[in-house]
Amino acid sequence: MNPLLMQAAKLLSAADFSWAVCGGFALELFLGRELRPHGDIDLCAFEADRSKIPAFMQKSGWQVYEFRGQGKVRLLEPGDASDPGRNLMCVLPGCSLVEFFPSEEEGLLYHQFYHTGLKELNYLEFLFTPSAAPNTYLFSANPPVSLPAEKALLRGTEGFPFLAPELALLYKALRPDEGPAASDYQAVYPRLSPSQKQWFQLQLKKLCPAGHPWME
Repeated sequence: MNPLLMQAAKLLSAADFSWAVCGGFALELFLGRELRPHGDIDLCAFEADRSKIPAFMQKSGWQVYEFRGQGKVRLLEPGDASDPGRNLMCVLPGCSLVEFFPSEEEGLLYHQFYHTGLKELNYLEFLFTPSAAPNTYLFSANPPVSLPAEKALLRGTEGFPFLAPELALLYKALRPDEGPAASDYQAVYPRLSPSQKQWFQLQLKKLCPAGHPWME
């Protein structure tokens, strides 16, 4: 098991919100083996728990930034509310993976992420599902794409909660030419069960009615 994931799980063991590993690490937890080096750790959470995450991370010594688009972020001070729909970047002081620069907008900073690989646990990202119901993982409201939470959020042999591989691949399908998306798909898709493949293909047709290179 990746030692950085183990450290992240230990950090979040006292959290008062639900979370699960997503992105490339989720695919590795499904496969039970490493696929490649990783630049960061992505975690998914429910929108209803948004307000709990900055407070927990700040108490643990982390700085929390809210992605604002166009390469800009907003530093959240203790007590600041995070806007719905915005992902969060959590950074320990001294992290060399990201650098911040002043912007022309008051209260916002530009950020530069360096793809040098995550070598210590000093950077985490939280991505949110807008699910209103705790028993449903909502991928997209329009078109509607969702899974029951017990199918969407799995647990590996080490007890790590992680996003189901068919969901993790669906996120990557939105940017099939970006980074290792294609190689992740080639490694993971053949290992899905027939029902997982069927669900993935049906949702892919909803999201990409004009066609997609990963359609059967």
